[in-house]
Amino acid sequence: MDYLLEALTKQLISVFGSILSPVSYKKGAVVQEGNSLGDSLFIVQSGLLRSYYFQNGTDITAHFAVPFGIVGAVDSILKQQRSIYWIEALQCSEVLQLYYGQMEAFLEDNPEYERVARQVLQMLYLDLVERFEGLMFLNAQERYMHFCRRYPDLIQNASLGHIASYLGMTQETLSRVRRSK
Repeated sequence: MDYLLEALTKQLISVFGSILSPVSYKKGAVVQEGNSLGDSLFIVQSGLLRSYYFQNGTDITAHFAVPFGIVGAVDSILKQQRSIYWIEALQCSEVLQLYYGQMEAFLEDNPEYERVARQVLQMLYLDLVERFEGLMFLNAQERYMHFCRRYPDLIQNASLGHIASYLGMTQETLSRVRRSK
């Protein structure tokens, strides 16, 4: 986990604490269903969440959220339309739910905190760009090695199928990459 993002997330929790709602999810619980309107961001305090979508009947992992990570159906939140993304708990998880409408109202009343929200969004954007560039420019071995460095705990806590789809490869390719490591 990126320490800068962790520090910014802790700052976000401090600033928005009055409008954050603690929620617990059991392993396997659906946090948000696909094809629904999303209205929240989820800040992971403990556990592990993943967002995914379906393509030709196969679920594709789009994002993992580890402690101090943030996940939500941003496509739905910003466009106010149904999201393709599902969010599930891969472990028993404690999260803080931040309703987007409440956040907007809070920032309207407290504009001095917009900088914190912007910095978190910038870090999330950079994380997305890094992932996209990895899929575009790195081979399977390089993507896996980068994943291991970035998310060392996920190797034991997420299924190989979820990791493989996140890395844009089949489970068989991931198994070959892991053997050759």
